[in-house]
Formats: sequence, C-alpha cells, structure tokens
Amino acid sequence: MNSAFNRPLKVGLLSYKIIAWAGIIFFLGCSVGAYLASQYGPSAFFWIFILMSMYMLLSSGMFELDENGVSHKNVVGQYRMLWKEVQRIEMGSQGSLVLHGDGKRFVLAPASFWSGPDKAEAFTLLDQKVKELAITPYPSNVADYKVHKNVKIQRIAV
Repeated sequence: MNSAFNRPLKVGLLSYKIIAWAGIIFFLGCSVGAYLASQYGPSAFFWIFILMSMYMLLSSGMFELDENGVSHKNVVGQYRMLWKEVQRIEMGSQGSLVLHGDGKRFVLAPASFWSGPDKAEAFTLLDQKVKELAITPYPSNVADYKVHKNVKIQRIAV
C-alpha cells in the first residue's frame, strides 16, 4: 500500500455547487420576472430548472476514496462501493465513471470537477485502483446521466 494513501482522500464538488447556486438565482429571477409580467405559465415553467438546480446542489456533497472503496456523502444520503465489488466501468463523454457490481452502480463525478487539497492524490488513487482491477473502462453516451443504485448505506437505529 502506498503510504500517501493511508488516510481517506476527500474531494468536493465546488464547481457543481457554484453552478447549482447560479441556476437557482438565475431561474428564480426569471420566474419572478415572468410572474411580475403576468406570464404565469412561463413563471411556473422556470421552477423545473430551479428544482433541478436544487437537486444538483443537494446531491453534490463530497467523495471519499480509500484503499478499500469509494464513498459519496451528501444531503440526500451516504453511498459506498468497495473496489473488490467492481466488475465493469462505464465512462461518460464528460468524464463520469460508473462503477458496476453485482446489481450495484456507483457514479463518480468527473475528476475535472473535483475540488480540495486531496484532488491530485485522489485521482492518482483512482487511477491506481482501476489499473489494479485490470478493467478497461468502456465509453457510454448515457453514463453522465446515471445515479447510484443499491449502494446506499443503511443507518442502523440505536
């Protein structure tokens, strides 16, 4: 094990959060402007984009990569997939990686959107793990639009 990876490496999605806030503010302004102009239909329509921006903001969170697996923590939930569970890897046109296991799917945001001091080390660890798995990622036009499946961590009530 590489000594640089003795601790979990955390990366955020600051650019996602900035884009989400910009979307919320812009489309809320559009909605209010349309409403004040008595354009109630378009005003309501802009709420679709406001809600999508809110979902983007709430689901962005933080990724954590370690020697055993990868995690994603956000307001919506906490997700984890172990490297040993990965059977195939799908790569989106924007750089998203979708790790597939037995009935599981973990979506990793494009590394170009990662932020934080661990970004470079996390990318190195990811690259190392993909090479260790000896799985060649295959291109996909829909990988960028997929969501996690069967990887949510269940919290145990005490």
